[in-house]
Amino acid sequence: MRVTQNMMSNIFVRNLQKQTEAMLQRQEQLASQKRINRPSDDPAGMARVLDGRSSLAAIDQYVENIKQGKSRLEITEATLEQVDDLVQQAGDLAKANSGEEITAEQREFAAENIKEIYDHIMQLANSKFGGRYMFSGYQTGTAPFTRDADPNISTDDYTAAYNGDSGSFQIPIADNINVSVDADGRNYFGDGASGLFFELQKLINGLESADLAAGTAQIRETVDPLEAAHVQIMNKRSEGAPKQYRLEASEQYWANFKSKVQEAMGRDEDADITRVAVELNNLKTAYETSMAAAAKIIQRGLVDFLG
Repeated sequence: MRVTQNMMSNIFVRNLQKQTEAMLQRQEQLASQKRINRPSDDPAGMARVLDGRSSLAAIDQYVENIKQGKSRLEITEATLEQVDDLVQQAGDLAKANSGEEITAEQREFAAENIKEIYDHIMQLANSKFGGRYMFSGYQTGTAPFTRDADPNISTDDYTAAYNGDSGSFQIPIADNINVSVDADGRNYFGDGASGLFFELQKLINGLESADLAAGTAQIRETVDPLEAAHVQIMNKRSEGAPKQYRLEASEQYWANFKSKVQEAMGRDEDADITRVAVELNNLKTAYETSMAAAAKIIQRGLVDFLG
């Protein structure tokens, strides 16, 4: 077969185009430091990279959930610690004023202290986290406890009512795996008709009773229930420690797993900069050699035009 000048020129042009494309690809890899910059670079590798990115997004969301959960548990613990201190103060006042020798004036002063404790505990029971009530179950937009909410009663009788439900706070830490935190305020403070607020109400009534003997009996009736309320708060506080540990362990697991996913993605996606630089230099040398060789073989005008 006769090889014409035109055939040689076409072969030369195609080779130069391939070399130019290869150099552009290496230059792009150096600039981005990525071996895969588009699906066509490596379809199978890009599929693995996209799967890795999806995994990283899920991991980041779980880690964020865990951080929020840890903060929720820390705030719950700090809140209950204050509540427990107040409950113990109320119990001490009940014991100190349960004797028949205590005067009406002393009990009146103690009653004012208990009222302050009552209001402080209700404030804590209505604590929020992230703009949502912590102890109202799923009714996070509703204050879990209200005092003297009955419009038919005008007196300040320290009657509490629970307005939430039995819902819990769920912390997603993995696919279909949640850590549940009790958000039912009744399990912490009672429902108003029984429990902590009810006992504090009874204590206030006993301290303010005009009948000192009857008041003494009523005060004494609150001593054991207030101790039980203290134990209940302590039990609820103890629930937080294992949940906190589980969240921390899960957070560490995801940190380790994330590094493994990133390493796997890097093997597919990241460019070997040293190797790419050497390849680019070799391609430039080959390109220049091709141009020099072509200048001796094909018409000079075409070489000048392509150069």
